[in-house]
Amino acid sequence: MSRVTMNMMVNQFNSDLNSQLTSISKDSYELSSGNAIQLPQDDPVANNYIMSFKEKINGITNYQSNITAGQSILNSTDSALGSISTILNNANTIALQGANVTNSDSLTSLEKSVESLKQSLLSVANTSVGNTYIFAGSKSSKAPFSLDSDGNVVYSGDASAITYSVEPGATTTVNIDGTQLLPIFKSLDNLELALKSGNQQTISNSVSDIQSAITTNNDLQSTVGSRQNMMQYLSSYYSNATTNYNTILASYQDVNFPTVVTDYSTRQTAYQAALKVGAQILPQSLVNYLQ
Repeated sequence: MSRVTMNMMVNQFNSDLNSQLTSISKDSYELSSGNAIQLPQDDPVANNYIMSFKEKINGITNYQSNITAGQSILNSTDSALGSISTILNNANTIALQGANVTNSDSLTSLEKSVESLKQSLLSVANTSVGNTYIFAGSKSSKAPFSLDSDGNVVYSGDASAITYSVEPGATTTVNIDGTQLLPIFKSLDNLELALKSGNQQTISNSVSDIQSAITTNNDLQSTVGSRQNMMQYLSSYYSNATTNYNTILASYQDVNFPTVVTDYSTRQTAYQAALKVGAQILPQSLVNYLQ
């Protein structure tokens, strides 16, 4: 039978105290930080899950940021196309009136109304979100539409698509480039010239140009609407996914405060009790040193 020496008792006592202090320190860290894991080696499996879900959440955050930026452009584009729809409907009314008017003064008045509509269309076509002109393609830092000295519309943007990454391996276009608005400007030009000519047949022909422009604008609105719906779907999907991931993440990394508080209190009590027991079985000088 092995003899238990004083040295063995001291070593065991010291080991038990250190173990208790380690546990108390861990509880203290968890209570102060709110994190259940201080170091990866504390729970390698849980740590791997935490890293994985954090990576997923960061990726979603980037996609959501792109979606928000894309929605801003799409919403402004939708509003602008709505204004263009109003302009074209007014132009259609003028064209129908002009087709049934022979009085030159009346035609001149209608012509001026169309000129005013062109200015309104020019303003809408130069809509910007912040410093970005939404119909300018990639040349979005300056207004893309202007009038030359003869009153002709000049487009200085390009036909580039503005895209955002909104899901793994996929991008979506968020802009309507200004080249697609040129036929709409042309329809107003044709109507203005027809009214200026006073030729009833020419004015009647311009009605079909305006109606064609209305169809073009409706198609653009449909395209933008589809993109808005997709963005809204992805935004909702990512919002729900983030909530779910955060819930799972919390189950691995967040402290169960009631449990840890109880453990901390229990270990503190046990530690103090161990010191008292040690004072009874070990030399007083050693206990004083350990305290």
